[in-house]
Amino acid sequence: MKHRGRLGRWIGGLFLPVVALAFGLGVLIYHPQTPLPSEWNPTTPFDPKAPITRITGWKLLRTIADPAQCVAALNLISNPTSLLPAREQDDQCHIRNRVKISAISQASLTPVETRCGIALRLALWEYHGLQPAAQAHFGSSIRRIHHFGSYSCRPIAGSSRMSQHATANALDISGFDLANGRKIRLRSDWDGAAADQAFLRAARDSACDWFRMVLSPDYNAAHHDHFHVDQGLWMGCR
Repeated sequence: MKHRGRLGRWIGGLFLPVVALAFGLGVLIYHPQTPLPSEWNPTTPFDPKAPITRITGWKLLRTIADPAQCVAALNLISNPTSLLPAREQDDQCHIRNRVKISAISQASLTPVETRCGIALRLALWEYHGLQPAAQAHFGSSIRRIHHFGSYSCRPIAGSSRMSQHATANALDISGFDLANGRKIRLRSDWDGAAADQAFLRAARDSACDWFRMVLSPDYNAAHHDHFHVDQGLWMGCR
């Protein structure tokens, strides 16, 4: 009983400090004039151009889960777009939370219809990963991103399981044009000049910060000419 009495006093002694801490955190987060930066505040809308923090991934997932929030965030970093009606072929093949984009941050691309989450992840990769890598390796920005598309109602090659492309939950990136005129293609440059190799591997690695699955020419011969990026259930970076 004495032991329980000490334990009770110890727990009781913690109660007020814990309540005070919770109250202080609540004021810090919810006060209109909080000094907490937006990128660290879990209650503020996701800003795709904000500095990366430990809660960025959580805020991204929360944003993607809400179609309206996803489009709002995408419009901060891409050409203006809006949520389009779902494209339904059947239970296995469809594009839900559908958007159409042709430009993100500094780079253009052939117009593509895809899920808002994929478009937003692509924009984050371009802004936080691809552009810094291009500047680091070539002293130039990326002007255009080349791709093989997002939606394709088909199974995974050699499998009966449907591809992430069947629900536009993936995108295949084939190359980049730089502002200085340099053209980089995975088909010819993955094992090409040293600078091209270094850039493409940095691009692959940074894609893994934003997508759940990233497959490159290092994965298998079927990916010799593109990066496959998706937001499916499985995680990998190869």
